[in-house]
Amino acid sequence: MDRLAWRTAPRASLAQWDDLVRFAEAARRDGLTRTIVCGMGGSSLAPDVLASSFASGSLSVLDSTDPGAVLAVARATAFDRTLFVVCSKSGSTVETLAFYHYLAARADAARFVAITDPGSPLEALARERGFRAVFPHPPDVGGRYAALTVVGMLPAALLGVNGRVLLERALAVDPEPARARATRLAEGVLAGRDKLVLRPPPPVARLADWIEQLVAESTGKGGRGVVPVVEDPIATPRPDSQIVSDFSPDPLSLGAEFLAWEYTTEELCTRLGVNAFDQPDVEEAKALARAELAHPGKEEAPLPTLTPEALRQTARPGDYLAILAYLPPAADIAARLHAVRGAWARELGCATTLGFGPRYLHSTGQLHKGGPNTGLFLVVTTDDAEDADIPEMGTTFGRLKRAQARGDIRALLARGRRVAHVHLKRPEDVSRLASL
Repeated sequence: MDRLAWRTAPRASLAQWDDLVRFAEAARRDGLTRTIVCGMGGSSLAPDVLASSFASGSLSVLDSTDPGAVLAVARATAFDRTLFVVCSKSGSTVETLAFYHYLAARADAARFVAITDPGSPLEALARERGFRAVFPHPPDVGGRYAALTVVGMLPAALLGVNGRVLLERALAVDPEPARARATRLAEGVLAGRDKLVLRPPPPVARLADWIEQLVAESTGKGGRGVVPVVEDPIATPRPDSQIVSDFSPDPLSLGAEFLAWEYTTEELCTRLGVNAFDQPDVEEAKALARAELAHPGKEEAPLPTLTPEALRQTARPGDYLAILAYLPPAADIAARLHAVRGAWARELGCATTLGFGPRYLHSTGQLHKGGPNTGLFLVVTTDDAEDADIPEMGTTFGRLKRAQARGDIRALLARGRRVAHVHLKRPEDVSRLASL
């Protein structure tokens, strides 16, 4: 399988668009006026970009195993009017299945939709339980290249977006300028400018999150890679960075941006000598997280990580700081983390990134472990105010989140990465890290 059907995805989705619109209209007639997309990485980032860019509060994403994030969905006033889109290409993504099992104990099967590869465990589950619909994920399109397939276009229809115009603009994309951009970026990377600062205009600001995953997971392997920087707190250019700010501010041009950046990323990987379509270092952290869950006592054993101050002392020219926060992905916590990030960026003078766990595992996790050994990793965990059982899985969201954090720390340490771990009593205490 060549995994290149993303190139023809706009045309295939145009042929499917009317069916998606009819499905969305039928859901609304049945009173399902809200949508939650349950998925990780490529399954959730494009829907999140669309919802943000079209300023719609009718669709949001659940991509966190933090108990508070899951409980917030179940306690929302619109819960009884919510359609759940459960999206996993493999059909076996642990977070996505955990979301489903928790929500299925509280909502009828007719309020669930699956998007997954034909023959996957999720497809079998959906048909057995009587989901409202099952949409096939194109088998020959990788998850991070799937924005213009049903993965992005079903949410677009549920949002009421003019998907026909969005797809027609994608069809008009000329690959050559996108490939030329890749050539310029690759020349910079090979000259030591391997940090890619993304600055889309405010109406489509979240597009940077989608590009971050596409570029990081595609390029970050074999000791090579490009480090995307989203919402850089430092405006001054750094010698190891390249800045891209040439984006259309029109949300209806997102389809063109998606496709153009896919062409750019494919060509960039060719020039860096890496495979654009695999993620060879992702499975290790998953396996280590499973081992943590299988041996509950291990989650209390200390790991040989650095203190934050010792981590700072290891900084070298060309490094970047990655803050990996297993905290509630709430706006106030994000603001506190951005303040911490800015303080470290000013002190170290290096590029910085910020990711909520476990979301980042499906975005930049491949780069962290497979890319160049230039990362300083600050992992932040916290006690949970309350927890939630996951039906049919024999664990809780809190335990799953802790296992994922420890699994990734162990995977990073096994690759000789520089890692500090701070555990807090409360998420709000993260502000203290700005002055450590």
